[in-house]
Amino acid sequence: FKPESEDEQLPKNRQSDKDLNLKDRRRAQSLPAYPAELLDGVSGSEVRKRVKFADSMGLNLASVKHFSSLEEPKIPSKVLSRHKSFPPQHDLLNDLCQSFKTSLDTDRLVCCFPEPRDSERRVQQLRVCLERVTITQFDVRGQIRVFTGCTDNEVGVRYTFNDWLSHVDSQALPVAADGPGFVGERFDFTVYTPPFMDPSSAVHLAVYLKNEEGVFWDNNEGQNYTLRYICMPSSAPFVSAAFHAT
Repeated sequence: FKPESEDEQLPKNRQSDKDLNLKDRRRAQSLPAYPAELLDGVSGSEVRKRVKFADSMGLNLASVKHFSSLEEPKIPSKVLSRHKSFPPQHDLLNDLCQSFKTSLDTDRLVCCFPEPRDSERRVQQLRVCLERVTITQFDVRGQIRVFTGCTDNEVGVRYTFNDWLSHVDSQALPVAADGPGFVGERFDFTVYTPPFMDPSSAVHLAVYLKNEEGVFWDNNEGQNYTLRYICMPSSAPFVSAAFHAT
């Protein structure tokens, strides 16, 4: 015969000691969530978080603090001296604006071809010709003259900023003729140039006419109409490079 458990073989006093040790171990496994003195007299159902609003307790929802000049914060002298060492922001902005204005006044496109002349003769010979050019600080505007008996005409300018590695066609818009004896029609175009270009860069352009009779070009006798970007002395006043004022 063997006992069912070792506890049956132990004396009663030793068995009670073992039970106490087990209870102590169970209690030592974790600390209580709240100190015992805070939970005295409080049941488990009452241990809950409660929210109370200030106005329900007769308190103000906001408080206003008024400061006087005597209560202004005192800034250390080291911080003030460092702050004064930086230039004012409006001075920096003025310097940037002046620098940008100076670059506009000194850097510009200029025409590298003579002023077009004999428009009536050229337009009858070529069917299309560049009649005038005006250069501003941001674009190039021109006037094209065409001579054709067709009513469906496409007139425009082809230009490039990279020596014809790529190009853009810009269609011109018709404008009113000068008078009853005027030969042909007139069209205006605008080419927008980049705000900043390399001193060695240039704009090449040619004007065209497309209709049912074919495609006709005026490219300055194969040389193209070239406008080169150059830097001028800052002391020189800005004078428009236009042949004619608009």
